[in-house]
Amino acid sequence: MPTSQLPGLIAIIDVETTGLFPLRHDRVVELAAVVIDGDGRIVREFVSLVNPGRDIGPSSIHGLTAEDVLHAPQFGDIAGLLVETLQGTVAVAGHNVRFDYQFIESEFSRIGYPAPQCFTICTMQLAGGGGLAERCCDYGIPLDGEAHHALADARATARLLSFLLPDQPRIVQKLSRLMPIQWPAIPSTAKQPITRDDSRRRQTEPPTYLQRLLGRVHAGAEPIATEGAVMAYAALLDRVLEDRQVDESEAGALVEMAAKWGLSGEQINVTHREYLNQLAIAAVADGVVTEAERRDLKLVARLLGQEKRDLDQVLQEAAAKVASSPLSRPPTATPEASLTGKRVCFTGELQSRHNGQLITREIAEELATKAGLIVMDSVTKKLDLLVLADPHSQSGKAKKARQYGIRIMHESVFWKAIGVAVE
Repeated sequence: MPTSQLPGLIAIIDVETTGLFPLRHDRVVELAAVVIDGDGRIVREFVSLVNPGRDIGPSSIHGLTAEDVLHAPQFGDIAGLLVETLQGTVAVAGHNVRFDYQFIESEFSRIGYPAPQCFTICTMQLAGGGGLAERCCDYGIPLDGEAHHALADARATARLLSFLLPDQPRIVQKLSRLMPIQWPAIPSTAKQPITRDDSRRRQTEPPTYLQRLLGRVHAGAEPIATEGAVMAYAALLDRVLEDRQVDESEAGALVEMAAKWGLSGEQINVTHREYLNQLAIAAVADGVVTEAERRDLKLVARLLGQEKRDLDQVLQEAAAKVASSPLSRPPTATPEASLTGKRVCFTGELQSRHNGQLITREIAEELATKAGLIVMDSVTKKLDLLVLADPHSQSGKAKKARQYGIRIMHESVFWKAIGVAVE
């Protein structure tokens, strides 16, 4: 049966989520909808990241970080635009459509709108099971983009559906009798969808606090502050960057102290440059620069306005300095004594490896215990330290820790602090 005989508009949906169970508080983090006509042509598309208001879930699967969704709209902000895209469709399809539509139903329910009961088509079932990439490969269908990107998966599913559906006369006959789905009337808001590319372009922009910092301090190129003031600013910077982000309160403190201590813009730039240099020296000191260390250096470089520096060149200079002066080798394997006996809690999916093995929560707790810390399961006011893998985590633990003013430390900083070598 030719594809042109397929009746009606069909919506193909795909979601990326924080987990597998919407009824257990898992949420959508990316959503795409593709609408095809009777010829299998795409007539409308919708895609957006979604801020779930909680931790991001398995970044290793969907490839998203908390920073990617930090400025994304919530589902309720873009639900009106979504239903505009879906208007006129008679059925919803997906690869394992039950999973995707269950999350859509859950998100609609959270904003007070019931999702309509509708006829659904599962390409996974029609293809006899298996993952989307595998089935597309079997049928010679090209993938448009990376797997587990919602729009790429929705487009691939649309192509697979157009290939499979003509051989399903009962479903085609059913579709021909269906009326358009009655999607809820949800008013649009001023918020606009944000794609992965939109979010990552934004992340390449210098942090706004740097403009405030350099704009409020003395503009002169000549040193103004004393050496002691510069050292005090560097110490403050070190504490601020422990969690690998600079929030509004911390940004205000940096601006205020730099102005109070009389630092010039040049002194601030030099201090930021030297801070990155010292991290690079620590990374090359053992002769191996791990991927975890490279990720950390790139993150810090961006936070300090040093992202235009060539990282390989920075590391080469650091290696030369270590080789020429044994005194420049930092004591990276020496645990920070001040953490001994502290109560620590972990949140999020850790990214570092130890002895070639990804650090799971169990391994992290074992390493912390061996270093003399007391591991806690939850965040209370008695907690001393929260360790996280993602600086912008919106997990319940991270929110509580910020609310209570508990010290937060990025995992890369924590492992160095307790003398654990990570990859």
